[in-house]
Amino acid sequence: MSMARWPLLAVFCCALLAYAITLCPTVYVEGSGELIGASYFLGTPHPTGYPLFVLAARLVAVVLPWGSPALKINAASALFAAFACAALVWLLHKRGVSAFAALGAGLCLAFSRTFWSQAVIAEVYGLSMLMLLLSMGWALHAVEERSGRSLLFTTWLLGLGLTAHLNQVLVVPALIMLFLWRWPQLFVRWKLLGFALCSGLAGYSLVAYLPLRNGLGPGFHWGDLNGVGMLWDHLSGATYRTSFFSLPAAGMLLNAQRWLEQSITEWNIVFPVLIVWGAWATWRRDRGLFLLVLGGMATNLLIALNYHRDPNGIGVFFLFSFVCMAILLGFSFDDLVRRLPIKWGGGLISALAVGTVFFSQVSAANHSDNYVAYQYGLDILDDLPPHSVLITEGDDAAFVLDYLLRIEGLRPDITLYNRVGRGADLLNADERTLAPVRQVNLQRQREASLARGKRPLFYLVRRRTPIAEYEFVPSGLVYRLLPPGDQEKNAILGEVIEMDNALYEKEHLDPWARKIQSNYWFMQGEKARERGDRSAALQAYERAATIAYDSRTVQYNIGLMMLRFGEVSRSIKHAETAIEIDPFQPYPYRLLARIYQKQGRQGKERELLKRAVELGLKP
Repeated sequence: MSMARWPLLAVFCCALLAYAITLCPTVYVEGSGELIGASYFLGTPHPTGYPLFVLAARLVAVVLPWGSPALKINAASALFAAFACAALVWLLHKRGVSAFAALGAGLCLAFSRTFWSQAVIAEVYGLSMLMLLLSMGWALHAVEERSGRSLLFTTWLLGLGLTAHLNQVLVVPALIMLFLWRWPQLFVRWKLLGFALCSGLAGYSLVAYLPLRNGLGPGFHWGDLNGVGMLWDHLSGATYRTSFFSLPAAGMLLNAQRWLEQSITEWNIVFPVLIVWGAWATWRRDRGLFLLVLGGMATNLLIALNYHRDPNGIGVFFLFSFVCMAILLGFSFDDLVRRLPIKWGGGLISALAVGTVFFSQVSAANHSDNYVAYQYGLDILDDLPPHSVLITEGDDAAFVLDYLLRIEGLRPDITLYNRVGRGADLLNADERTLAPVRQVNLQRQREASLARGKRPLFYLVRRRTPIAEYEFVPSGLVYRLLPPGDQEKNAILGEVIEMDNALYEKEHLDPWARKIQSNYWFMQGEKARERGDRSAALQAYERAATIAYDSRTVQYNIGLMMLRFGEVSRSIKHAETAIEIDPFQPYPYRLLARIYQKQGRQGKERELLKRAVELGLKP
């Protein structure tokens, strides 16, 4: 085997083996259940639809002879991520980096914190990074060889990559600058540019899968794609537009701080020095790649630093910048090898770097025994009486339950609806085109009809009752909606919540898993509150806040409950914690303002509201 190929195979096999050992064995939190369902049943998942991932993951699931649907789609994600690591080695080796240095950089990417975390669950980022790396490599070949064929292949890869994730656009500004610098004659060759555009559209044409497949079969379908407008909103991610470029300067600085902190923890505290060294070495040896790497990172940060979302989930939006850093690592390793007189210096440096990264990240990355989300879903379903109706909301558990019901076929007697739609709505396709107020009223009417029906009605989240006099009663990990004076209330409050899953403590538990665990304690507090046991309720609420210490939502909710109990100082503490986690959510400010108003602290209230307004909020 030639020296050009063995590092690729070595990195691919090592990465895939590590991912297989640490692979999440079942459904995980957030959108994992939806991506698994959409891939396994050939559905149309949340914007931007990800047809390349859906089709490729389904192909892997067909080929694999064993495992649950969740395990198969998780394995597909791991496979794509391993290919991305091999693509990094291919790119570095093509640019003159030695075999051992390229191998070391590829494995450092494979074992970096964020990349590894996304490789072992059902996620699109491994495939997306693969397409980005291939596009960069072929673009460099196109400009250096003045090759029209390579240009067409590059634009086809870019178009196809957009069907894996929209972050493919992150490299486009840098590619344009590269072509302007190294191949300016291209921009007067209109015929070739036209063919390049058509080639990109040919790659992007895979999105035709979405309107063709939408609504067909048992697949998970996020919403309706019946018209051009709906399809465009889906493909462009219109749902998320308000989150982009909505932060003031203070928010951008806070995100920049998070990026710097994450850049250190991605590998090891020593690695930022190596990355800077690699940037210097890349600048000296390969200006074209340097332009792509620095331009791609700049575009990534321009968008990510201006993006507002839960701080616990923003790390994946920096992922391309970390891939670019891995490229720079390859050049720093290679530069070190060239300076060392030792024959096996390259292998030694790579081994030390990879070993350091692997052992510093493996505990956090290991999801092989992480059944928290799966068990949470089982615990909810096990507690529901026969023929129940469950109305869910949000991503944290709704898709876990959807997976268990629709894919694993558990509890076929239960009907699940999602209050915010997303494929299990109370409204039909025509009704979802009505004005928002009309949709809300229709949903309320349907929920009221369910509440008056013979089937028990449960809610995952306590928001509002469709019938004013009805009340929510904590029942296990959900709420039962009952008419006033119902005889079942006392029996429901006497039920015991099985807490084993809430006591599960492992180093790898990320904020999403801990948030699920905190729900057990929150519902314990809800039961105790309804029974009038103040001490037990407060203790359970505080335990929930301790477990989900970095969740803005949990801290805010606990603050509300503390205020309800008259524990003003505790309420202030949790509201301030929620603001510290995410200063750009208005709800904690409203809570604090209400407290200060009741206390007659008008000066403190005005100061708080002024701060909120300065941050661009409307408390």
